Amino acid sequence: MPYLLCAATIALPFSIAVANILFVCSLFIAFTSGLWSRGAGILWQQAKPLTIAWFAYIILMLIGLIWSPDIQRGLVIISKQWSWLIIPVFIAACENKTWQNRILFSISTGLFLHLLLCIAQSQGIPLPVAAPGGSSVQDPAGLIGHISFGLVYGIWAAWLLHIGMLKNDKMRYMLWALAAFSTMWVFIVQGRSGYLVVLTLGCIMAWKLWIQHMNPRLIFGAVVISILAITTIAMGPAKNRIQSTVDSLHAFSQGDLQHAEARISLWYLAWESWKTKPLIGVGTGGFPNASDAIAARHPNLNLEGQTHIAVPHNIYLMELVRWGPLGLVILLLFLSCWIRMGWRVDWQQPHHLLIAISGIALSVHGLSSQAIEEYHASVYTAIFLAVGLASLKYKSDVSLFPTPKKTSHIRSHS
Repeated sequence: MPYLLCAATIALPFSIAVANILFVCSLFIAFTSGLWSRGAGILWQQAKPLTIAWFAYIILMLIGLIWSPDIQRGLVIISKQWSWLIIPVFIAACENKTWQNRILFSISTGLFLHLLLCIAQSQGIPLPVAAPGGSSVQDPAGLIGHISFGLVYGIWAAWLLHIGMLKNDKMRYMLWALAAFSTMWVFIVQGRSGYLVVLTLGCIMAWKLWIQHMNPRLIFGAVVISILAITTIAMGPAKNRIQSTVDSLHAFSQGDLQHAEARISLWYLAWESWKTKPLIGVGTGGFPNASDAIAARHPNLNLEGQTHIAVPHNIYLMELVRWGPLGLVILLLFLSCWIRMGWRVDWQQPHHLLIAISGIALSVHGLSSQAIEEYHASVYTAIFLAVGLASLKYKSDVSLFPTPKKTSHIRSHS
């Protein structure tokens, strides 16, 4: 089974179909062999509040079908939650430290090769298959796509930076260079959610790993990466994206929804849809019907020609619309349990920080996307969470900030 997981993580950035087949095979083996139950048991022992919050979220999603006007769409939404089932599989596989390292190496291999594909795309070389929405020569997001690219590579770059700090050889500089290049490419791709994810993780890591300890070497590394990011914003196409956001927010503040960008109109639709049923929401799968009715009454909205709106590109508004205030509270509990657990572990260990940074990245990404139900966003954060949880049983002797050895002074008397 671990071989299948390694193959799946290498294929994940390139082919959803191949990755899904390998994940399904891994799930089947894990279920029949009892490894899934073992992984689920470890998950329950290590993360009870997180597991309970996730169950509450799924139960509410099922109950929400009762008052949904579109049960078929509700079932499709529920089916998208399968990615969270692979968490126990990865936990069980990563119980063996050797396989934990192999899986992390496979994830890195897949992302590195995909980054090379993005470079080729930026030079006008056509992709082997049709590019997903938002991925083009101008925004070379490869086969992961424009929306989830910043989340995936933001988490990977943060982890690479951390691993580089633990190294004492030339490998450190290679890892740092790769982290810096991945960060720079997030800005080249121009996904504004990616900007927020990278900058948020950078600030979090600066606080947890650098500022608290005031290690000059580590602060220097942070400054270099920050300069690269800022330079890319100032000189590259990211500057135009940020300026368009500022202009859009200004138009919205003046009540001009027609000249505000489409995403703000989607958020407005979600807010107005929630107001139709503020206590229980419109049910699981009910948002498209509710938003269509609202859009018909507001022809001045900028929906970029779309006549049927499926999601508002914001997980917080989405759950508020679906299930009312209770839905939003449960979502916030789920994410806060995730981040709280990751915040309390030992960040000086090699992989423990994956718990927190995956939860933080998903929470930030969810401000402008349907993060929990996006394929790459949900699958990658689930994998990083699982590897982080599995690593809690291992303690490394290597520390970013080793405690100085106490020396005893023996006074001799003549």
